[in-house]
Amino acid sequence: MLQVSIATDQGVFSLDLSNYESVCRLSQRIKIAIEGYKPESKTAHPMPPRKSNGDDNPLPDEQIDMYNQWLKDGMPESEGAEAFSGPIV
Repeated sequence: MLQVSIATDQGVFSLDLSNYESVCRLSQRIKIAIEGYKPESKTAHPMPPRKSNGDDNPLPDEQIDMYNQWLKDGMPESEGAEAFSGPIV
């Protein structure tokens, strides 16, 4: 996986998609990136990145919807877990 650092008003954070705290902290930045292939998006860095041949490589809408629902549900770590209460940047 690419090593990605994201600068925010609260500092620079390494994004580790396998780490719950990292994903929660940067959840809104991730949302912007995974929706980056939509024509109305204003992000310069859609995620996942373009394929080596230059073709777009967007997540399927169903997976984006699942992520957005997870955000709406309070970002539970697992079924029945309490919502994340740390800083979101």
